[in-house]
Amino acid sequence: MISWLQGKVINNWDVSSKKGVVINVSGVGYEVQLLSKHIRMIDHSIETEFWIHQINREDTTSLYGFKEIIQRDLFRKIISVNGIGPQIGMALLEDLDVSQLVNAIEDNNIVLLTKSQGIGKRIAERLVVELKNKLNIFTGNKDQLIKNNNTNKSSPISEYHEEIKSILHSLGYVDNEIEDSIELITTKEQEDALLINSLTAEAKTELMDKHLKKILIRLSQKST
Repeated sequence: MISWLQGKVINNWDVSSKKGVVINVSGVGYEVQLLSKHIRMIDHSIETEFWIHQINREDTTSLYGFKEIIQRDLFRKIISVNGIGPQIGMALLEDLDVSQLVNAIEDNNIVLLTKSQGIGKRIAERLVVELKNKLNIFTGNKDQLIKNNNTNKSSPISEYHEEIKSILHSLGYVDNEIEDSIELITTKEQEDALLINSLTAEAKTELMDKHLKKILIRLSQKST
């Protein structure tokens, strides 16, 4: 299963409403469908990277790429709903950022959801019914955070490690692999736990992306 790719974009492609790129990774070209807003951000002169969701069917394998892991993971949640395909997920994430999309589902905002291409009222209602109250991981449940702050004595870096472990578990890695590879996190945020608390949500996501990339590279090297 391909989860992350890094390389130079060597070609753009456009088929009907689908748009994407070919990314050269160690001499192999991977065709990846992207959001249009991400394609516009690409600098062809330098390496770029994407978090990947791979879908295998009898006649084809498709790769869907995202700049942030949280976008990829929300995409996975959306297409887990019965009858919701990847193009619907791409359309929603094209028009709405993660917080806007989660809030629209939580607030039963059918009007906003149906503004995206191919999203009718029935599809929007299905998303709300299936995913409402199941997306706290993407925004943080304020009541739960308050409760955790009052009762959980673990350090911020320990909590940060647990978040990373949870993601790696969801990707199919086992405890032994995870424990060995998480030792890669040895930078200042490990030595000074206060830094984790001082980060904005966006900065924390970027930091976690960086660490996950290092860990996934380590895990990939061990498996070869």
